[in-house]
Amino acid sequence: MEPESSDFEQGHVLNGLKSASEVLDDYLDSIYNLSSEVVANLEELRHLDEQCEKLSAICKECQEKYFACIDSDQKDEDGKSSSYWKNMAEKYFEEALQKQDEKIAIADNFYNLLTRHFERLDEELARNNIHIDEVLENEFEPHEPVYCVCKRPEFGHMVQCDHPKCETGWYHWECVGLSQQPSGQWFCPDCEFIQAVEPNPIESIMHAIENFAMYSYPGQPIDDFPLNNTPFNW
Repeated sequence: MEPESSDFEQGHVLNGLKSASEVLDDYLDSIYNLSSEVVANLEELRHLDEQCEKLSAICKECQEKYFACIDSDQKDEDGKSSSYWKNMAEKYFEEALQKQDEKIAIADNFYNLLTRHFERLDEELARNNIHIDEVLENEFEPHEPVYCVCKRPEFGHMVQCDHPKCETGWYHWECVGLSQQPSGQWFCPDCEFIQAVEPNPIESIMHAIENFAMYSYPGQPIDDFPLNNTPFNW
């Protein structure tokens, strides 16, 4: 039987959980307001990305025309010289760099915005004397038996391994990749491996009898031996 905790300890835990719940509700409310700021920042980043791509494409085109004028040592069909295209390439390159700087500034603001919200949650937890580890430890009873590969208590849908020597026994569906109760026998991953490498005792005995018959009566066909009429109920 599990030891009973005192009223003081139970009240302390309940108060802690209630405070944690209240802090979480307040924090979720602030996230709803945060979402509009997040969307605005992401939208601005997307817009700047599009502008950078356009400016980069124009800059590349100006560079190509500049090198074409250099190679031909004359102006292009529009009468523009290599120096003109060089100045234009530099102009659009600077504009693209400016957009990149704006993207970095928005990303920094975005990061600081999220950091402030995380810090606010930490401050609220500390102000209410809430320790996350203590809340998580009280999620399950300390002496509750654990199962499965995850070593957690019983919850949700579970399945039992049919191997008689399975050390774990029961498994949560999601931990072993199940979405419904398996039909027929089911073996956990460990026992499935054991089943694959473990010799079948009946097959081993039959194989031993066949070997004895062949070596004891080398001239007699194996089919002459009544192996199918053995006194054992296979």
